[in-house]
Formats: sequence, C-alpha cells, structure tokens
Amino acid sequence: MSTPPQAPTPLTNKVIALTGGASGIGLATARLLLSRGATLSIADNNPTALATAKDSLLSVCSSPSQLLTTHLDVRSTPAVNAWIADTVAKLGPLDGAANIAGYHPLWGGDGTVTVAEMKDEEWDMIMEINSTGVMRCLRAQLGKAGGMGVGGSIVNVGSVAGLIGFAGNAAYVASKHAVHGVTKSAAKEVGPRGIRVNAIAPGTINTPMVRSLVTNDKGELPQVANQTTPLGREGQPEEAAELIAWLLSPQSSFVTGTIVRLDGGMLS
Repeated sequence: MSTPPQAPTPLTNKVIALTGGASGIGLATARLLLSRGATLSIADNNPTALATAKDSLLSVCSSPSQLLTTHLDVRSTPAVNAWIADTVAKLGPLDGAANIAGYHPLWGGDGTVTVAEMKDEEWDMIMEINSTGVMRCLRAQLGKAGGMGVGGSIVNVGSVAGLIGFAGNAAYVASKHAVHGVTKSAAKEVGPRGIRVNAIAPGTINTPMVRSLVTNDKGELPQVANQTTPLGREGQPEEAAELIAWLLSPQSSFVTGTIVRLDGGMLS
C-alpha cells in the first residue's frame, strides 16, 4: 500500500522576513519556519554570527533558494527599506514577518542605570534599536514595497519588561512598552486589509542575551528562573519559536493586536 501524500503545513511557500535571525529566539524561529516549508529572508547586525547561522540553516532547507540572508542595522531607514525591497524582488511579496532584533544595555555591560544617571546616548541607542527599529521594519513590511496582503501576519518581539517596570532598566522597559504600543496601533490600522499584527512578551528565556544579563547579576540562569517563575525553569528559544510560528500561521487567524506573554507565569 502506498503512503498518502502529506498535506502541506500552513507555512509552506510563505515568504517571511525576519530580523535578529543569527542567534537566540531569532535563530530558533528561523530553523522552525524553514522546517515547515517557509521561504525566509533573515537579517542580522552581526555578520559573523549570520554567516554561521546560514551554514546551519541550509541543512534544514529543501533548496538553497529557500533562504536569503542580509547584514542589516535596523537603525538605518535606507538599509531597512533596501532589505525589504530586495526580499520582495528575489522571493516575492511578503506573507509574514517576525521582528526579533533587540538590544539590552547590560549585554556586555557592567551594571544597571537609573533614570537619574541615564545618558542621552544610552537612551537613544536602546530606543533606536528596540522601538524605532521595529517601527522602521513594520513601515517597510506593511508599505507598498512589502506587498503584504490579505492573510498576512507580523509578529514583534516585546518583553515582560513592556508590561511592568524594572528598576535600573528604564530605557529598555520604555522601548519594549513602545513595541507593544506600535503593535496594537498597527493592528487597528491594517486589520481592514486582512493583515494581523501581534507581539510576544518573553520572560526569562535561555538566549545569549539573557545569559549575559544573568552573569552580570552574578547569578545562574536556572537559579534566577526558579526564583521568578512558577514553572521553576527558564524558557527555551524553541518554545518562543513555536508561539511565533503559530501567530504567523493561519491557525491564529482571529488573533490580532494581542501581546502574548511567554514568561512561565512570572507575571501571573
């Protein structure tokens, strides 16, 4: 007896643009989307990590044409616009996007910064990448150049820091509140076009950035997670990837303008 052909997954042949794809949640999401048949345009500001990621992701692709990679700094409007234009020219109109690129001031730093101590350049850097960078990507993806139409879906990566305050992290907290705000506003604007826009709010996830932050606090990631989450563990990038993939797929077709917590119950 012959085996019946498998039905295509909801993401087969979908063209998806993704930032922050060289590590952490972005890399895990890229791997999952490719395994489900999506065609990806991945951007990241770390060219070395991006090249390494590309080598690992090609093993998941059914064809090299399934993957396009671009060195991108989301602080540059011309660069973001060129990335989306190049994506559409080479892969076709966008069906979805995941804006995952982000920056934390403690990543490689030596301590927290209070509002009273905040320097203009520190505030500007965080806001430029985390909030204005997301806006630039959304603007390009939702504009005519992105070609996104009915059924399109965009997922932005916010944070639990976009839902509450954290002492010593005002700029990061403000930047993630902005991500959530622009997500909700964009969802209302493009809903009539049949496009959905959502965000996820991760808590303690086992990524290079979070591990770096915990190290700065002189703790261990499992120990910190045990103290802050009812589930008593840190989340994994693959768990975030599953949520992003669901929000990008037609399976979440009535979900928009929502901030979905992925925090192990931290804010319960």
